[in-house]
Amino acid sequence: MESQKRGPYKHEYHVDVRYLKQVRLLRGLTLKEMGKQMNIADSVLCRLEKGNLRYTTIYQKRFKDACGRLKVSNTEAIHMGKSIELRGIREGGNQ
Repeated sequence: MESQKRGPYKHEYHVDVRYLKQVRLLRGLTLKEMGKQMNIADSVLCRLEKGNLRYTTIYQKRFKDACGRLKVSNTEAIHMGKSIELRGIREGGNQ
């Protein structure tokens, strides 16, 4: 019920850099298109997704704003989180 109080696009997923690629792929966007949504260069987005650039609060805010424009709901964010978690478990088991 907590997520309903926050509204459909107010989930805190934007603070986790792992959601960047998930959102981009779920919306069928290229790096260039997602970069435009976030108002950053596609090369910067690529470095963020790969972990080669620090995910600062500025990028978090831009991602959050882009998710609002892309209408990423809490339900989608919860499912992305579960997918990320399962991938981490699966990759951790393969090491």
